[in-house]
Amino acid sequence: MMKIACCELLPGLWRFEDTCNVYVVTDGDRALAIDFGSGAWLANLTAIGVKRLDTVILTHHHGDQCAGLAKKPEWPFAIHAPAGEETFLDPARADAIKPAPWLGDGCPASYMPPKERIPGITYDIAGDVHFFWAGRRIRAIHTPGHGPNACSLVIDHDGRQVVFCGDAAHADATVWQPFHLEWDHWTGSGALAAWEGVERLLGAGVDLLCPSHGPVVADRPRAMLPALSGRLLDFYRAKGQISPGENDRYLRPMETMACGALRYLPSLYQFGGNGYLLMSASDEGLVVDPQMGDMPALEALLAELAERGQAVQPTAMVVSHYHYDHCDAIPYLQERYGAKAWLHPTIAEPWKKPAKAFLPWLLDMPIKADHLWPDSGEWQWNEYAFHIAHWPGQTWGHCAFMASIDGKRVFFAGDSFVPSSRWNGTGGFCAYNNSRFAEGYIPSARLALDWRPDIMAGGHGNCYEFAASKFRKIIRWAGSAEQAVRALCPTGDLETDYYVVRDVVKALTTKTRSHEERPELRR
Repeated sequence: MMKIACCELLPGLWRFEDTCNVYVVTDGDRALAIDFGSGAWLANLTAIGVKRLDTVILTHHHGDQCAGLAKKPEWPFAIHAPAGEETFLDPARADAIKPAPWLGDGCPASYMPPKERIPGITYDIAGDVHFFWAGRRIRAIHTPGHGPNACSLVIDHDGRQVVFCGDAAHADATVWQPFHLEWDHWTGSGALAAWEGVERLLGAGVDLLCPSHGPVVADRPRAMLPALSGRLLDFYRAKGQISPGENDRYLRPMETMACGALRYLPSLYQFGGNGYLLMSASDEGLVVDPQMGDMPALEALLAELAERGQAVQPTAMVVSHYHYDHCDAIPYLQERYGAKAWLHPTIAEPWKKPAKAFLPWLLDMPIKADHLWPDSGEWQWNEYAFHIAHWPGQTWGHCAFMASIDGKRVFFAGDSFVPSSRWNGTGGFCAYNNSRFAEGYIPSARLALDWRPDIMAGGHGNCYEFAASKFRKIIRWAGSAEQAVRALCPTGDLETDYYVVRDVVKALTTKTRSHEERPELRR
């Protein structure tokens, strides 16, 4: 049984250190609890003179706040939660979302839903709502961040205004597990919502701030909130433009084919959403970043080239990173054309056991590489000599490869860096995607500066001219972005507080689904 530490913060206000801090307010022998945790703390109620627990109010839906409520189908107390959290908690809404992030998906709607759903909750808590318990007016403030519906609760107790803020704030102007603010893989929407919530707290009187994790903030809590507000804005800005003021410099195609493909150089075509086709003098084709949705576009391009007297046969394929929209057609090209897959070791590694990788947008079926590239070095394909290197940015499992094509140095860039008008100049960074700063974006930008290509052939149709000024700005951005994320970490350590997201996802995932259960991934 979990050993529960307990302390009395004020007369009749207790904190139990469960999987989260559970706060118990007493009125005679009655009690109200803020959050629930595992429920192990219930055994301590009689020791503090409580005979009846009337109500449990949840600040948000995360499993560490409420998982113990699933142990029984009914409880002898009322349970209330913020409106909207039924998506994650109500058994009747079990089909609304997947219970945990699954392979092949991107950032989930929640990184930490409870494993089991909880019946009997009333979803009536929301910003500016108030209600009464034991004659006391309890007020709710909308403080999103750890989910869009999270709320803080305000109560007058022992002559003080006490605020139970859930995970909206942590001591020392930080945020518990700040990856929860990454509601998607590239925008700062979660960080901005969290900032608005903290500003709402700052506008209210706070004599005692009671977070869901870490110590209670009793010494001038309102003095801490402006610092947290500023750090959240810094994090939000880090999610913004990574190369401010840079022009896009899109490369103008030399020809638009009847099939819709773009011909950028005599031997280089871009087709569909992500793919490139490089032709050799022997009419062999190298396919870059093949996704299934682009295969009709590739075959239309091959047919149009054949009509022009160039019967191109795809014999090889290469991949910039393991997100399935850049590689899920590997088996198709292997089977249909006998094309060989040449993969960078960093990209091939997760496909050995994809069910154990816990990476977003990873195809949840093994992919077989016909050949592996070196981690860095050279690769010859027909008349083209490629430079190869690990190139982490949007995700750790990313590589770069460059060759001289028709007199131009072409750098195949995948999704790590894109023109400034697209996705803030980046394919997005987030902890779940294992985006790195000092180990990822900075050395990758320096690599581009060292290689000095003429053309960046990126994913999603982003083919543009290289400019050194863009990558120098990216280096500066990455340094400040890392500082912004670190400043929100309670321990100051990114590995402990931020990149731990994959461990959280793994702990919550009790099974994995094979590709047979994912019809959209069957080929």
